[in-house]
Amino acid sequence: MSKYTFKTLVLMIVTMLFVGVFLLGCSSTKPATLMASGDTTVIPPETPSVPVTPPESTEQTVKLTLYFPNADANGLIAIDRNVVVKEQEVIKAIFVELATPPDGLEKPLPLGTTLLGATVSADDVATIDLSTAFQTNFGGGSAGEQMTMYSIVNSLTSLSNIQSVQFLLNGEKHDGILGNLDTSTPLKRNERLISK
Repeated sequence: MSKYTFKTLVLMIVTMLFVGVFLLGCSSTKPATLMASGDTTVIPPETPSVPVTPPESTEQTVKLTLYFPNADANGLIAIDRNVVVKEQEVIKAIFVELATPPDGLEKPLPLGTTLLGATVSADDVATIDLSTAFQTNFGGGSAGEQMTMYSIVNSLTSLSNIQSVQFLLNGEKHDGILGNLDTSTPLKRNERLISK
């Protein structure tokens, strides 16, 4: 075999080895195994990235029946409103709406009242935790107390999953949160106060 043919043959073999290694490295879909100091390291195949979409906000429009005291503080007037509610915060929406009575009706919540928290138990009792402003800024006498308390109770019990309301003030129960009505136990709806 001539010297020229031998060099050509060696060059072709080396070239084919390089091409083969290159093609194997580019087209392999199986995990590659590398040898380093006698250890085997497995490189997993690339996982295609899937775009993560944030969960959609669960907004819904609900029809609320709210009860506002009349100007004489001797009856509650039912007002229906459609409200957009986020993340099932219906009780919070009721308190926001009670703060804006229609013309001719009274605002049932004392100035500065804040809803600190609300839960509904399995036995349909809504527990609402109100700020101290609910008590300290109230000044309506016994008739005003009835209108304030039952405006909240009747509005909340218009929801299908609430039968009664337990009032808390900064996380604590009180015998009479506003003075006369016993609030040590949950209050039930009072239909007699609703003006027809």
